[in-house]
Amino acid sequence: MASGEWLVASGLILLMGVQTTYAKKDKNTVAQDTVVAVVVKKESKKDTASTLKATKKNEPKEETEIKIDGILEAGFDNNYKANKKITEYKRIGRAEVGISLRPVKKVRAEMGFEYNNKDSLPTIDKLYGQYNPLNFSTIRFGYMKKSFGLEERAGLDERYFHKRSIINDSLEYFGFLDHDLTLQYRHEFGKKLELRGGFSWTKDSTRYLQNYSVEYDDKKNNLLLAAIIGHYLQPGKDARNTFFVSSLSYKCTEKLFASEAELTYGSNPAIKAYYDRDAAIFGARLKENFFINTGLNTLQQVIPVAEAAIYSSDLKKDSADFDTQFRAGLTLGFAKKSAFQWRNNYGIVSKIRDGEKELWRRRFDSEVVIIF
Repeated sequence: MASGEWLVASGLILLMGVQTTYAKKDKNTVAQDTVVAVVVKKESKKDTASTLKATKKNEPKEETEIKIDGILEAGFDNNYKANKKITEYKRIGRAEVGISLRPVKKVRAEMGFEYNNKDSLPTIDKLYGQYNPLNFSTIRFGYMKKSFGLEERAGLDERYFHKRSIINDSLEYFGFLDHDLTLQYRHEFGKKLELRGGFSWTKDSTRYLQNYSVEYDDKKNNLLLAAIIGHYLQPGKDARNTFFVSSLSYKCTEKLFASEAELTYGSNPAIKAYYDRDAAIFGARLKENFFINTGLNTLQQVIPVAEAAIYSSDLKKDSADFDTQFRAGLTLGFAKKSAFQWRNNYGIVSKIRDGEKELWRRRFDSEVVIIF
């Protein structure tokens, strides 16, 4: 074979080897690309399924939702009235049950019933419907209590005292805190600020009330300004008089304690109606709760609680009569989140008349409470 022919043959053999090598590389590359495409396709399907699942999970449920909560109380109340030199011993038997229904989206109905052993039949605590035209607004209409201070809004697990303070007990007596037929509107500004406004009508049509409140709540700090304006028809007269009560309160909640302070100011409708003169209402209240976690499975919390209040239903410029109240208690919390409690409280009420202080009442109550 000539040298030229040998060089040509060598070149052809080398060229075929290079083409074969590139062909193998291309085949492997195609196979690898196919595997990557399959894997990507599977991952894409997996991500799509996860996305759809998460979307369905975040979507509000359209079926009916039913929530039930309440409280059961049983115990005794020992009340010594110093002015009459007698002791009243009463059994505590009380139950509250609330039912919340959401038949369709943005619509909710709430019903509440209360039973006290002094009553023969249960009474209606609340019965209203709620509609959310927007995500940040709510309209309520029905039978309900009005928005007011911290003590009035306290939840079932925060009511460590069986009775109200002397301040709110008097406001309820004057008719400011009754449960009435109410039309209420709520508007949220973000997640921390809320504005409420409403109108209420009483059963006997002797008065109607306006109710307004502004509340700031960031879970740790709660600042609340509320007012109730009442329009009363005086007995035997056609003239209507206007009265009001306002409340400014603040609560700080920490892991180990909760502190709250409340100021109340308003006008007394009873003195105006029966004595035909103006009288101012004033009240101040301080309350402390301490949460001691034991780490035990049975007794999970020990909660000391103390409250001091001063109140006047006739605040005069020259002189005023005051009532003072001090209450202290110890609550033992069992089960998860202290759903089962044993509350023991002792309180005294003294009256200050013309600068002289006298004991008016001593009260001790003990009760077992179940929150569900």
